[in-house]
Amino acid sequence: MAKQLIIVGGGGHALSVANAAVQLEYELIGYVAPKPSEQRGHHQIPWLGDDTALDAQNLRNLPLLSGLGSAGLIDKRRSLYLALRDQGRSFPTIIHPHASVSRLGVQLGDGLQVLSRAVINAGASTGENVLINTAAVVEHGCTIASHTHIASSATVCGDCVIGEAVHIGAGATLIQGLEIGFGAVIAAGAVVTRNVEPLTLVAGVPAREIRRIHDQELA
Repeated sequence: MAKQLIIVGGGGHALSVANAAVQLEYELIGYVAPKPSEQRGHHQIPWLGDDTALDAQNLRNLPLLSGLGSAGLIDKRRSLYLALRDQGRSFPTIIHPHASVSRLGVQLGDGLQVLSRAVINAGASTGENVLINTAAVVEHGCTIASHTHIASSATVCGDCVIGEAVHIGAGATLIQGLEIGFGAVIAAGAVVTRNVEPLTLVAGVPAREIRRIHDQELA
């Protein structure tokens, strides 16, 4: 019998992780979202209703797949995951068959999503609810804390320590050995050559601080 999943979210990222789940031979029962999605491809997945549909007797024990991405602050992705986890819901680790995850010393947290052509190299570790998006690279010895999103084609060089709830934008590059603090945002295309303080937005080549992020922005 196929493993079953419910997707939480109806946007583009939900389709990306749904595709990875299908490649892994999961059966998609449907997705929950405030209203039916207009994204192409969602018509092939049943809309179950809004989040309250998860309380239906026949759905209560099914594992969930977070369909929320981020384009900066990851507060919605993080808070949704924590709320559902605290209700006892489970989030399986999803690794696309065309991703490359080392078997040497790697530690993976619950709810990890690794999409097509992404790489996690030897000795790296992730917390829970981490998203390594399409073609992103996490090099040897890196530590990626919970709820962090490494966006498409970003590269995190060896031995970096990435804090919780960090967003690393598409195509960004972090040189080896850096520390990135809680809630930081690395803009798309940035080249980061020095440590980044918590709750800081950096951008540019080389990356420089643009502004501080207020605590209330990342509740």
